[in-house]
Amino acid sequence: MIRSRLHRAATAASGHRCKQHRHYTKSLVASSTTHQKTKPSFFDQVDEQMNQDYPHQYESYLESKRAYKNRKEMMLQNEEARVRRLNNDDVVAPVMADTKLFQENTSSDVIERSSRSRHQVEQIEEPWYKKIEQQEGASTQSRAEEATSTAAETSKREAESNISLNLDNNHNNNTTGKKSSIFSSISKSALSFQDGDKSTTIPLAELFPSLYAKESSSNSATSSSHTDTTDAINPEMMYDARHFDAYREAMTAVMSNEKMQRTLSKFEKRDEANVQLIQKLKEWVLSDHRIIDEEVVGDRWSKLEKHWREEWTVGGASSLMEGSNGGNDPVSNVMKAELKAQNELFQSKLLQADDEGDDQEGEKDPQTFNQIAQLLFTALGRYCAERARSVPMEVAWYKVKESGLVLPKDTISTYLYVVGTMGMGDSFRMTTGDEEKKNSSEASISEEVVTYHDLAMKPTESSISLRVKAFASKGDAKTANELLEAFKKRIGDDVDNKEAIRLRTYLPILKQYCESKDVGAALAVFKQMQSISTVILEPENYVLLLASIAENGFFCTSSPPIEGALDLGLNHESGPELFDELVSEMADDVLEISSASASRLHNALSIGFKERPENNLKEMHPLASMPISRQPAESNEVVACRISLDRSSGICPVTQAQQRLIVLEPSQRRQLHDDLLTLSREQFSKFAGKRDGESPDRATEELLKFSDWLNERDGEPFTAILDGANIGYYMQSFDKGRFNYHQIKFMVDTLEERGENVLVVIPHKYGYNSFYTSKSHHQQLDAEERTIMNDLLRRKKLYKVPPRCLDDFYWMLASVSDQVSARKEVDLSVANDDSSGRWPGVRPVLISNDQMRDHKWELLEPRLFRRWYGCHIVNYNFTAFVMGECVDGNEIFFSQADFFSREIQGNQSGSGKAWHFPVSDWDLEERFAVRL
Repeated sequence: MIRSRLHRAATAASGHRCKQHRHYTKSLVASSTTHQKTKPSFFDQVDEQMNQDYPHQYESYLESKRAYKNRKEMMLQNEEARVRRLNNDDVVAPVMADTKLFQENTSSDVIERSSRSRHQVEQIEEPWYKKIEQQEGASTQSRAEEATSTAAETSKREAESNISLNLDNNHNNNTTGKKSSIFSSISKSALSFQDGDKSTTIPLAELFPSLYAKESSSNSATSSSHTDTTDAINPEMMYDARHFDAYREAMTAVMSNEKMQRTLSKFEKRDEANVQLIQKLKEWVLSDHRIIDEEVVGDRWSKLEKHWREEWTVGGASSLMEGSNGGNDPVSNVMKAELKAQNELFQSKLLQADDEGDDQEGEKDPQTFNQIAQLLFTALGRYCAERARSVPMEVAWYKVKESGLVLPKDTISTYLYVVGTMGMGDSFRMTTGDEEKKNSSEASISEEVVTYHDLAMKPTESSISLRVKAFASKGDAKTANELLEAFKKRIGDDVDNKEAIRLRTYLPILKQYCESKDVGAALAVFKQMQSISTVILEPENYVLLLASIAENGFFCTSSPPIEGALDLGLNHESGPELFDELVSEMADDVLEISSASASRLHNALSIGFKERPENNLKEMHPLASMPISRQPAESNEVVACRISLDRSSGICPVTQAQQRLIVLEPSQRRQLHDDLLTLSREQFSKFAGKRDGESPDRATEELLKFSDWLNERDGEPFTAILDGANIGYYMQSFDKGRFNYHQIKFMVDTLEERGENVLVVIPHKYGYNSFYTSKSHHQQLDAEERTIMNDLLRRKKLYKVPPRCLDDFYWMLASVSDQVSARKEVDLSVANDDSSGRWPGVRPVLISNDQMRDHKWELLEPRLFRRWYGCHIVNYNFTAFVMGECVDGNEIFFSQADFFSREIQGNQSGSGKAWHFPVSDWDLEERFAVRL
């Protein structure tokens, strides 16, 4: 937006070269003194005046102005790209203004353009105003040139006398008869004006190119002579264009922040010398080339890396775990000494050269320079972290190294976060130059940040994770594992420690061992990962290990043993038995895999069993969809395919193995029961809030009363629990819809006819004769509905949940209750061949269409929740009631609970065991079947 506005301003202002230039300026200045609230913008006034004076050429004027702006922008971009691409001696230099106002207000796009690029483009392009002048004739053109020259001379005289006209002050001076101006300020280099509430600054070279062409030529000649006597900037000293553009955008945003502007203003007011110091700092921060050669900076950082490695060599990994706390330890002193030396070298090149020609009183303070630089690069780190941008760090980190800045601890941690979690490149690269200079010994940015972090502070899980990743990427998994084990000893077994080891720290080591086919070491690391409670293994981690072992042929019947397998606590060293043992552990930890993991395991088994006669597997493309197999396999045939289970029997068509319904064990039912008590307390505190004198434990106490009632009541045990609110509101979203007791009675009668003993659980408010519905409509129960409710209460088949408690916890707890007195330890499950026609499965079942997608259920252990959901939930479908009426022959259709469990399980198949893996992105009945 700023760029387009600047071009419009430059293009429109150039039209002042026509014969009415003085007339336009006077009329615009005069018009700005009246009607301030409705005054059109500067550009609107120019266009309006052109329309009045040149009505026949106005459309051509607008079209030419747009075309000129677009062509000029394109030529500027092409010229700048060519300069960068050729890396010639005429490096694009910023166009700097003489006044502080220009420095503050000019956009970075204008500052970056070189005067050389501007004049080349302006000589190539024919500005739009020349078309109008040619149509008016030669006399008009000569008058326009005369007007242009006069206007330019006037502007220069005003600049030389430092005329500064403030628009806001002019508003207040209207009553005194002073003229107001559309220009805020003007200098030899730039023009600032107010466009509405925004201030814009344009170099005069854009407004009066013919005038400044001569000055540009003389400046160019001077610049050429200067270039001959000084060394041109080495192209290798420039940053990569893509990295620098991203960095410049981020740093410009940081520097333009209001808080940062106020901070810089305070520094400027503190000392006159700080004004030039901050300006020099801004120039360096936004400079696209380095001050210090990369080799010099690299040597110093090599010393720090060497020091880190020497500590490792002498004292081992444990000696590095103490790190530095910023005191007088040797590690901290070495870090400080190197940074101090680098900072002195940097400031000697950047500041002292500038001081030689500085006549201004006051001395530039290097510490002030460092302090402001710290503020800028700290803000830049936060900017990148908040917006998930890592590319600006490619340049920012080199500038930090180049200047030898001592960053605050929180800033170092922020940089560590950015380079560690946002995919920084493996190595720091400048502009594409001599590729032969790139070698494996160059430290990556992430490693350098880690070295900075660990030498300045104690190593953390984040820094160790990056260091481990670096070692593993270089093939040194052994050293990475040694470092990790030393760190693990330092932090101990405290699972609440914020530095506890995570999966991300171990995973690079496991991957490196698997890629290098060191199966024994991979198995050992995997066992270490299993032993740490804070390392949460994912299905892909198990598949990675299984695929690595399979590809190396260790799952074959007569394969050699894996070295050290028995020492790790395994019962088998190789063969199908080892596969069964590892997948059994996997089944206890994860529920399903992805289709990508299924393809990975299929291909790995195809490679490992390639030379075996019993193998019929063929490798497939990793991205190809695996076809469904239906042909029964031979008894000794290796199976690794996609199958679809029979929904009614759970039998696999390929292996003939029958799937089981894995129910909750007694200990798991008690765990789920206790988890619901805890969850009810948390939810009550979070959503229900607090009342005077009401304990947050009230929800738990009420739920315990319900649990005790279920265990102590006599009579027949409940075999079907009804979610009353779900059934009462089923399909009642029409205009006259309501909480319908007739639907609840319809469900109760149907289930009782099928031999079930029901319990209806409803929220407390629905147990009254009137209440507000979920749509906030007041509902009054009619006589029939009151009769239904009272009948259920009389028969003790309706339980009203206490006020402000969630009914979900009640019907869920009822489904796992032991019902001690009523059951008398009798198994309530229904067999497959039940003669009464009841659907088979566990009891009690829960009748509800609730999809259980509420976030509160995520707090439950996933395996327990899935087993409970699969075994107990029964969905339903019927035609909704309108008040007490329904269609003739209305019938309820039930979708019974799972007949077999949707989780990894192994079952007998021939002489071996067949494993079936549910796949997250396949159909519910589909499995990835493996039999070795």
